[in-house]
Amino acid sequence: MNSSLIQRMKKEHFRLVSIDLFSGPGGLCTGFKWAGILPLIAVEWTDTTAETYSITHNAKVFELARYFNGTETDEDYLKLFMCESTQTLLIHGDINLISSAMVKNFLKARYGIDSVNETVDIVSGGAPCESFSIAGTRIPGDKRDDLFSNIIRIAKTVNTKTILFENVKGMFSKAKDGVKGAIFKYICDTFESRDLLPAYKLVSREQNEILLKACDYGVPQARERLFLVAIRQDFTNVDFTYPLKTHGPGCKNPFVTAGDAILDLEPVEAGVESTQYTPLKHFKSAGQKWFISIMRGQYSDSSMNTSVPGHLLEKGLFNDNSISCHKGPGHRKKKLELLALIKERESMYSTFNTLTETGEISKYRHLFPKTIYGSRNRRLLDDKPSFTVTSHCLDEILHPYINRAITPREAARLQSFPDWYQFAGPYVAFHSAKEQDKYEQIGDAIPPLLGFAIGKEFVKALVK
Repeated sequence: MNSSLIQRMKKEHFRLVSIDLFSGPGGLCTGFKWAGILPLIAVEWTDTTAETYSITHNAKVFELARYFNGTETDEDYLKLFMCESTQTLLIHGDINLISSAMVKNFLKARYGIDSVNETVDIVSGGAPCESFSIAGTRIPGDKRDDLFSNIIRIAKTVNTKTILFENVKGMFSKAKDGVKGAIFKYICDTFESRDLLPAYKLVSREQNEILLKACDYGVPQARERLFLVAIRQDFTNVDFTYPLKTHGPGCKNPFVTAGDAILDLEPVEAGVESTQYTPLKHFKSAGQKWFISIMRGQYSDSSMNTSVPGHLLEKGLFNDNSISCHKGPGHRKKKLELLALIKERESMYSTFNTLTETGEISKYRHLFPKTIYGSRNRRLLDDKPSFTVTSHCLDEILHPYINRAITPREAARLQSFPDWYQFAGPYVAFHSAKEQDKYEQIGDAIPPLLGFAIGKEFVKALVK
């Protein structure tokens, strides 16, 4: 790595560099940066999600579709990006179309990394989870099952030291060739394949070790995700360990609750937006103070710096008294009537059952959908971490007290995205559209505080 890049990185407190594949809006990127890891290259194909990443992280965007201009390639456009820089390069396009040679050339030209004498420390990626999720269709042989192979392809191309792969718990049980759970073994075996060198060894395949729960690391949400870590076999002195729990029973810190996370925000009604934030003068607990200070970009210690990125301050996109994306959904009259029936600490499902048991359901049956799903329209419990925030969170999570679904900013808080995060795209879009709305982007992301916990372990293992 060229010396000027190293010097500039150290000034910005970065100790490792990475490649961020299937980057989404940048949840892992944010956590890694807090831990001192700078993503040099990111890849994302969804338009609005790539815009969120580029705006928030000041990434330079390389439009893959512009480079592949019809039947020819635009080499003049490519040359615009082949210059020395410490700015993250976001490749916007289909990862299947990104050649290994292109990635190597960008690393060499922009960052002085030749993949022989020097390489990136981590190649990370959370391939789309829809084909593995228990809530999805889980079609056998879904072509998305093999998207993860791009992570391995690029990792081996650049000779990275380590690999991080993230996905949903449902991967453990999905079948392959008719065998339940075989897809997980297939993925693990592929990571450790020696068909193409260099070879990598997984730190662990044990489900109870690689499955991490977000609330155990300060995220106000009981979200479970699996993380596979692979280390290049010639790095015999690298000792990676999965992060120890920092929050919850038996830990120094209690769980951060949904109330800790969102109740300092303006209590907007349905259809109402607030752009003003009033800083709290008093916190109900040390845990709330810690979490809110991270959300507001005001927390810093020897291992973590959450300060607001300078480019957002310079552009006036954030200040101490501002908030964005805090708009109550504009529910229709029928939906508002339904929400008014759902009491604190209750859900649509429990409310339907109560009305049925008391013989009152006939008066309100017209307000309920034909099928009553247990995961829909659940009120947050202010004294516990939230249930999992998904890409469908607009239909699933209700404010603890107000008759509306959560705002995008509240969803972002439950995921531990800081308030300076700039989410592009519409508030609501058709769910299967290529253009992801704010809720989908937030729900699909890796929680930054969980990314930070893992990132710290990479720093411990790789920085000698």
